[in-house]
Amino acid sequence: MRKALVVLATAALVAGSALTGSAVARDRNRVELTANQIVNQLDARTARIKADLRLTPEQEKNWGGFESAMRDIGKTTADRQIAMQAERAQQKAPIDIIEQLRRKAKFLSEQSADRKTLADAAQPLYASLDDQQKRRFANELVGLSRWPDVN
Repeated sequence: MRKALVVLATAALVAGSALTGSAVARDRNRVELTANQIVNQLDARTARIKADLRLTPEQEKNWGGFESAMRDIGKTTADRQIAMQAERAQQKAPIDIIEQLRRKAKFLSEQSADRKTLADAAQPLYASLDDQQKRRFANELVGLSRWPDVN
């Protein structure tokens, strides 16, 4: 019994260190996306949302505002992400904690404005959806609020 416990604990430690090591390596080797790739990803997600909702012709009238807001937010998000990548590449010294706080505050402020724009654009569409569509749309909006996270 004791040997089995030791073997199990050792296996858990080895597996945990392997997972941690791969996460570190994955982060270090992360491929930086181009602005077009970022915009294309968000455009594809927007198209998938529309397909999943199966809008009626009446609901379709409210889609344009949401789609336009998504496209605009995708472009600004891509620009922000490319700017951050360029800043990281040029950075030689460690980031000053005060500067890091300022950058994070600026990012959150911009992200807040984007979310308000998206909410304003999504409201007419959301109001026209039935209960099942509203649930699907709400799930997508929650997912969008987590993507992308540029820090």
